[in-house]
Amino acid sequence: MKNRIILVLILAFLSLLSGILISKMSFIGKVGITFFYDEYTIFKSWWKTGLLFFVIQMIIFGLLSFFHFENNSVFKQKIVPIIFIIIGVIGVYYTYYDFTETSHRLMKTSFHMGFYLFWIGWFISCIYYLILTKKEIEMHDFDTLYKHESQE
Repeated sequence: MKNRIILVLILAFLSLLSGILISKMSFIGKVGITFFYDEYTIFKSWWKTGLLFFVIQMIIFGLLSFFHFENNSVFKQKIVPIIFIIIGVIGVYYTYYDFTETSHRLMKTSFHMGFYLFWIGWFISCIYYLILTKKEIEMHDFDTLYKHESQE
């Protein structure tokens, strides 16, 4: 439980930092968003961007937690984070392509780094649940516990 709280705090920090970095876009980017691309106005506000990224990270965290802690086989517990890692790799590739080949290359480096930090948070969640093992209590542990309680 403690490790999951630490993970959520790390994701919150990365989302906050991403929001701040993305809001520091170039002047050309701000003008473009103001006059041409109204659907991206959320990226001009650091707290809205950070909150959006944090909500997305918590959805990923919740899905990974659900599939890990339900009574699923080890295969299902490991395949879901792997699927999310594959989706993340595709997302990083598309982000890199978008920032090098389209008009987004005119944005500042801080804008680009904000999105890359989002993907780093994505991978941290996936790797955490990929290496997390479910602690199972064996039956002989119950017997030992029962004997210890009955002696008192």
